[in-house]
Amino acid sequence: MRCPNCGYDNPEGRRYCEECGEKILDLEAMKARARRRSQREAARYRREARSKGLDAEEAERRRRRARRRTSPLVGLLLLAALAALAVMLVVVATGGDSGPEKAVKEFYGAIRDKNVMLYLKHTDLELYKMAQRGEYEPDPYTEGIDYDYYALDGLKTRLVKEEGDFAEVELVGGAFKGFFNSGGDSGGIDFAQYPRTVRLVKVEGIWLVQDYQLAKLPYYYEDIGPGEPEFPEVEEGAPGPS
Repeated sequence: MRCPNCGYDNPEGRRYCEECGEKILDLEAMKARARRRSQREAARYRREARSKGLDAEEAERRRRRARRRTSPLVGLLLLAALAALAVMLVVVATGGDSGPEKAVKEFYGAIRDKNVMLYLKHTDLELYKMAQRGEYEPDPYTEGIDYDYYALDGLKTRLVKEEGDFAEVELVGGAFKGFFNSGGDSGGIDFAQYPRTVRLVKVEGIWLVQDYQLAKLPYYYEDIGPGEPEFPEVEEGAPGPS
């Protein structure tokens, strides 16, 4: 049984190549099925030939001619299947969410589900590791997941930029709202109307939300650009040292 990967000649009955470990049983089974199909096809043509008074040689010639006639169609079907597979691979390779977008969606999903471990994974990596080791007992309210429950519907993201270990993701759709058991709520935000920019940094292969204290708020706030003070009216009007 020759290995289709490395060409090593394995003993009969081997399921995996002794040389490279490639699975080879399926290939042999496929060859066996093809041989049986060919044998059944030849027997059918012989029966039809006998019913028409033809000999076995004529039956075989007709079978070969039929295979030659159908082979172009089979080839076209095979090419179509390969083209479809190529399109699927391109979609898989280029489609779907980017790493930063997945992190942002996990971040908001963790708030909605009050999944404090997943929340820490994208906000405070050191606390996350400590909690994994059992050295820290995280609590949703302690970590700032303040509302009793949240609603998060139809979250849509757009990757603004990804440069090395830094990225920006814009929330461009979906609704986010927090509720208290007492009946009050945060008022909510519609990201389609008020897009929100989330900035991330990659640490040890994990995307962390840099401005998570703001990003977690389930209501509209004026977005703060890079390098801008959080309270400009205070900082700009603050008196100098006397």
